[in-house]
Amino acid sequence: MQHLRVLFMATRDWYNPATTGGDNTMWENARYLASRGHKVTFLAAAFQGAALDASIDGLHVVRLGGIHSLWSRTLVYYLANRGRYDVVVAEGFGGSRIPRLAPLYVKEPLVTEWHQVHRDLFEAQYPRVLRGPLNLLECVAVWVNRNTFVRAGTEEWRDAFVQVGFKPDKVFVLPVSIRDDWLTETKPNPVTEPNILWLGKIRRYKRPDHVIKAMPAVLKRVPGAHLTIAGRHDDVPYERQLQSLVDGQGLHEHVAFRFDLSEDEKRDLIQRSRVLVIPSVVEGFGIVALEANACGVPVVASSGVPQGAVSDGKNGLRYPSGDIGALADCICTVLRDDSLYGRLSEGGLNFVRQFAWSKVGAQFEHVVEDVVAMRRSKRSLKPDDSAAKIS
Repeated sequence: MQHLRVLFMATRDWYNPATTGGDNTMWENARYLASRGHKVTFLAAAFQGAALDASIDGLHVVRLGGIHSLWSRTLVYYLANRGRYDVVVAEGFGGSRIPRLAPLYVKEPLVTEWHQVHRDLFEAQYPRVLRGPLNLLECVAVWVNRNTFVRAGTEEWRDAFVQVGFKPDKVFVLPVSIRDDWLTETKPNPVTEPNILWLGKIRRYKRPDHVIKAMPAVLKRVPGAHLTIAGRHDDVPYERQLQSLVDGQGLHEHVAFRFDLSEDEKRDLIQRSRVLVIPSVVEGFGIVALEANACGVPVVASSGVPQGAVSDGKNGLRYPSGDIGALADCICTVLRDDSLYGRLSEGGLNFVRQFAWSKVGAQFEHVVEDVVAMRRSKRSLKPDDSAAKIS
């Protein structure tokens, strides 16, 4: 096996307090390559208290300043080190706020990380005046990256990426992964308490308000139900709206907020939940779904979550995004139907094993090696060249 020199142009590293699912996906793929002996450099934003240059998990981590200057600092760093890499993996659009437009200056083979099409996210998250410019910016970024190899997390996103302008023969399917230690624990005991969990970064497009709005209907059928909204701070005004929503509906005894959990606290909270709810308008994948399934917890997901992450009747239940009544019905079904809960719990435990870090990482390594080989042999990627598909 030839060891490659790989440069990752990410937004945040695993240890950044503001890290997101897309950031973690890039980190885990980079970490796998390093574990296989490849020389990996990981560029990301700096954060308070973090070393600007460090060796972590086998990676050479270089932190370059704030999110909004990351694009320019990345350009300067790359130009100073051009010629030292065999392949570059870059976030094309998303968390870095200002896209790097890497194809304009990167000369090595380029793999682009594209989390999702952001149109619906912009609609739910930002004021109307910003939506047009943001959609235009994404269209420009798509055009610039159209000739690169683009990772899609599911078959659904692969189709969507082709529709917005990426070349069909350049889009490959490679899912997110979950660390193997999530899969090595003994089979969890069934949860009988009617505990409902929403877990993530508090952002409008993720719609935790929908779960709160569903709670009065849930409580009519399951009086002891309890909802925990857990995760990280992001949008303070929206958090206040959530608190006001709880106050206005008199749900103080049935809704709790928890923030800044450690990984152990997060896992313990998932393990004590009967159901995890993902009501997002759109998700690139939803790693929390895998974490819940690894703990035997079924997921109730909106239609904004890819079916590749939550399959109706297999590892969870699905409902039309924004339909509060249907959301309440799904939650109540999982809380009250022990037979269904058992099937979904078992189905989730089986489903999640497809996404083990060691398995997905190996697929990513094959993709990177193939991309380098294709450049050297001047041949084109065919749709079935990539082994990075999970059915």
